[in-house]
Amino acid sequence: MIDHGHSGFEVPPGKLAGWGVDTDLLAQLVGAAYDECPSCPEPLLVLVGESAPTTAQLVELACVGVIDTLGGLPVDLADLDSVDSPVPIGFRRLALTVAERGDAATLAAQSEALTVADRRAAARTATAVFVTTIRIGVERLRG
Repeated sequence: MIDHGHSGFEVPPGKLAGWGVDTDLLAQLVGAAYDECPSCPEPLLVLVGESAPTTAQLVELACVGVIDTLGGLPVDLADLDSVDSPVPIGFRRLALTVAERGDAATLAAQSEALTVADRRAAARTATAVFVTTIRIGVERLRG
């Protein structure tokens, strides 16, 4: 049982609004990850990985955050040909769809085609990337 809480983040509806994205779950996950909680993110990632649209939305948020921060998406985050990449293949497939400005149906189909394990790995990477872009944004506001 979780005996503590985290500030949730308001997750804006992305292109997958209306496709069954669990924005409350994403808000909980991002809040726990931002707070660097050692126990909450993993069980939340399991739930996110079970939902193809929620995973796709999280990857889209991470990619948009990177694009806004860096002015583009680094090749490593969307390179499908790299067999030695530390970036999970599920994240790279979804990120490539985002980078190519794929529509909601394409992004949803790409996520649905992934295994639950691949979606969970994509969600873990997307959470780390998204929270990092949030931290960079906070630092910019302070600086």
